[in-house]
Amino acid sequence: MQYQEGYLLDKRYRLEKYVGSGSFGEVWVAMDQETDLEVAVKIYIAMDEKGLADFKKEFQLSFELNHTNLLHANYLGVNEADRRPYLVMPYCPDGSVSQFAGNMEEEDLWRFIHDTAAGLAYLHSQNPPIIHQDIKPDNILILKSGDYVITDFGISRQLRQSMRKSQLSLSSAGAISYMGPERFSKSFQAVKASDIWSLGAAIYELAVGDVPFCGMGGSLQKQGADMPELPERFSDRMNLICQCCLSKETWNRPTAAQLRDYAAAVLDGKKAEITWKLSDELKAALEKPEEKPVQKPEEKPQPEAIPEPAPAVEPQPQEVAGEVAPENLSAPDDSGFIDPSATPEKKSSPIGYVIVIVLGLMIGAGLGFLVL
Repeated sequence: MQYQEGYLLDKRYRLEKYVGSGSFGEVWVAMDQETDLEVAVKIYIAMDEKGLADFKKEFQLSFELNHTNLLHANYLGVNEADRRPYLVMPYCPDGSVSQFAGNMEEEDLWRFIHDTAAGLAYLHSQNPPIIHQDIKPDNILILKSGDYVITDFGISRQLRQSMRKSQLSLSSAGAISYMGPERFSKSFQAVKASDIWSLGAAIYELAVGDVPFCGMGGSLQKQGADMPELPERFSDRMNLICQCCLSKETWNRPTAAQLRDYAAAVLDGKKAEITWKLSDELKAALEKPEEKPVQKPEEKPQPEAIPEPAPAVEPQPQEVAGEVAPENLSAPDDSGFIDPSATPEKKSSPIGYVIVIVLGLMIGAGLGFLVL
């Protein structure tokens, strides 16, 4: 049936606001008529008796789970009108982390990584391990305290298959974006590392604003697609963590506990160490020295030099072949040429005077000799 605002679910929860829908149901904000509390109600698809029995069994197992970063379901019911099971959970008015896709700052992204990895580490530590299989921004909610919590956990693969069979149409295409390459193999079995790949895809989406590998998930990665990188505004280690989570091979991904501890060290300002095996590609990238282009100093334009007029130089007398260079040569005018109208004044040479005197003495001596 199609629910509308004001509908009284199971004669107790009045639906007030539609939040959204997923592969297996829809979420509403509701008012609990008995406690006057605002709650969130997730109503799943209709199931047969066997499906309902499996759902109740898994709820009993997950009800014992208690962790800061898990959104705990408080009640499981079945709407008698259409035999659809529903879960009652605390309402998170701040919504899911998906609203920050492409706009999350690095410090907030480290907090998201830490809280989500902490919740996953707790689920993976159970016996047998609980694998979420549907980690994505829509399933990570924000509490009033600012902590991030995982929702929609505790649903096994068997129950998911049972619910898919109950659907008239399968609308899980969106989840493909968060599926690692191993989930596209013929003999896929849910493993812890699959949740880590999904977390890596969520990290990329929150940093970039879009899912990696063109929304094709690990299926495109299996075909040899290059590892995506985060924008330059994020640190190298954030980019490294995202790529480690998205590693093609499951054994090259960090465990949830390792990822939690690494993010905690970053947030505390301590030295964060990689304690897991890196892929050959990432190991080579870390060992390769970073080549930074040589930055040339910025050349500032120099003001054009204005030539100063050369100081006037008076010509010095030069001795050439016994003559004294004229001293009254006119100086160059403003055009740089010498005025040809200026005629140098000739002066008698002192040597000439000496010659005249000597000749006069010789002539006088000769005349005296003749008189004698």
